Amino acid sequence: MSTFLDTNVLLEVLLPDRPKAKIAAKCAQRESVVSPLTAHLYVYFGKKEGFPLDSLMRNLTLLKFTDLGDAEVRWAVANCQGDDFEDALQVACAVTYGCEVFVTLDKSLAQRYRRFIDVKVV
Repeated sequence: MSTFLDTNVLLEVLLPDRPKAKIAAKCAQRESVVSPLTAHLYVYFGKKEGFPLDSLMRNLTLLKFTDLGDAEVRWAVANCQGDDFEDALQVACAVTYGCEVFVTLDKSLAQRYRRFIDVKVV
């Protein structure tokens, strides 16, 4: 089963003193899929917190990545629910990659996009 991790799940594991870090880490231990956008944000916020770049890069090698191109942008434009285009883009990456589950901390994203993919809120 292919599980897509929303950016907020990886950041919950990475950033210090996050309230759902343990449960997010359990989700991230599975063979996980993320978007290139998530990879960018993971490195950006990791560097801001002072994590060494080589450590962040090593962690990224443990993940699989979706595409983020024409098909994903067009899906997001056609199916955007609400005013958060980044959410639409993340869901688009998961859907077009063929993921079966989308894991997030965002309850409102789950409500808006569950008709497109099985969304699990942690």
